Amino acid sequence: MASINNRSRYFVRVKKPVDLNRDFPFNRVNDAKAYYAHLVAQKYKPTLGQYEDCWEVRIQQKGHANFSTTARSLKEANNIVDTIRLERERGLFRDYTKAHQVTFVDLIRRYMAEEGPKHKGWEKVEKYKCLGWLEDVKGGLAKRDTKRKAEVAEHGCATTARGAMRKAATGLEWMEKPFAKVQTTDIEDYMRDRQQDGIAEATVDREIDVLSAICNVAINVWKFSVDENPMTGVRRPRYFNERDRRLKAGEEKRLLASAREEDRLRSVELRVETLMLAARDQGARLPTVYQKKKYIKTSLAACRLQAEQDYVHVPLYEAFVTFQLMTGARRGESLNLPWEYVDFEERTAYLEETKNGRPRKLPLREDLIAILATLPRDDVRVFPLGTDALSDAWSSITARAGLADLHIHDLRHEAISRVAETGRFSLVDLQAFSGHRDTRMLLRYAHLCTKQLARRLDEAFDAQAFKDHPERGYRGRRRLTGTGLTLAQVLDDADGSQPAAPALAPPGAPMLDELRPLENPLL
Repeated sequence: MASINNRSRYFVRVKKPVDLNRDFPFNRVNDAKAYYAHLVAQKYKPTLGQYEDCWEVRIQQKGHANFSTTARSLKEANNIVDTIRLERERGLFRDYTKAHQVTFVDLIRRYMAEEGPKHKGWEKVEKYKCLGWLEDVKGGLAKRDTKRKAEVAEHGCATTARGAMRKAATGLEWMEKPFAKVQTTDIEDYMRDRQQDGIAEATVDREIDVLSAICNVAINVWKFSVDENPMTGVRRPRYFNERDRRLKAGEEKRLLASAREEDRLRSVELRVETLMLAARDQGARLPTVYQKKKYIKTSLAACRLQAEQDYVHVPLYEAFVTFQLMTGARRGESLNLPWEYVDFEERTAYLEETKNGRPRKLPLREDLIAILATLPRDDVRVFPLGTDALSDAWSSITARAGLADLHIHDLRHEAISRVAETGRFSLVDLQAFSGHRDTRMLLRYAHLCTKQLARRLDEAFDAQAFKDHPERGYRGRRRLTGTGLTLAQVLDDADGSQPAAPALAPPGAPMLDELRPLENPLL
């Protein structure tokens, strides 16, 4: 069943004066009639009518979703009805009107409510970017930045909180367009604006990943049909940010020594805090603030001296660095590892949650097991550290060791490289060790196996047998020695003369080896 209704505006017109002419929405026909009656009472000769530039089309058909759209003329509306009926009969109908009725901002909100929370990196990556777009499309962060600049210029400091670490995105007007009207050029313009604002290419590429995910879900899951996915043809920024930092000679020793020193400082501070519990309680009972501060300061100095003498060394950071170098685990995997998943008998550590969403087990070497056994178990986790605390400690460790350019993730790369360099493990073994879901991610380590691969090829094909073959020749010919012919005899024979008898070559005389085709010595 199809219905076509005129949803154009009503109008009331008079010849003079023209400023009395008015238009009314289609649902306010009573207001139009009342105004018409008012003009008649004023002795005018008005005209009441309705435009024909907006026609509502509604189609209800069993077995199909309800369809509604608008047309600019009655003829266009009739054509829409006929076209939809014909396409439905042939099974070719696609409803493009839904994509015209929702903006890209609406899709972002729906993605945040329904789809995004299902993803592993939602809280740390996607959610942050989506919230940023929703704010920047209204210019919220840019307005706060402008206000803060004005406050600094007037008062010397900003009192308005910025509320974000990111840089405000500009040129987001396209997000308020209907989804069906979003073009590839809109996405590419956004990329160009972000790069011109100083945003790194890798960051822009990750933002495009989220935009692409929203478009794919809208088209494939929510069935917002469009003529073409706006992400089709988008030329992503080109960049190379792959790190290949390896530990050089002596750097591992310096790194571990610096980690031990960081452990010493941490252990001392923990002992100081323990000793200060009674002093803080006693200081709180003093009558004045001055006495409290003086007592705490004196007690702190005394406790620190005592702590330097009787602290218990806990090799937490040394164990963490060793763990990274021997297992190749990711930082988050190590920090979230609980003691209950470490099996000292089987020498394994079970990772329940990994980056690729699949659990795996880490093999633990004997020397790693030994250092883990020295750690206290007064916490659920093996390494009871927060990301901020670890980041601060790592900065101190690398600065003390003179390795300011070394990142925590570089230890994972070092661990996988060392395993690859042994040449004793297959690609499947290396994948199990690294936890990569796609073996293509391991291609960067393939060159480390080349030397060991050549040695194993020699062993497989017995190259020494070819080297020691008695008939080994030169350029495909087999060399036969011991013919007894001198060079003079060969030359005489070439001139047509016949030697009386083959004579033995005198000592030191030049010999010519007879050459003939060489058969394959390995067959």
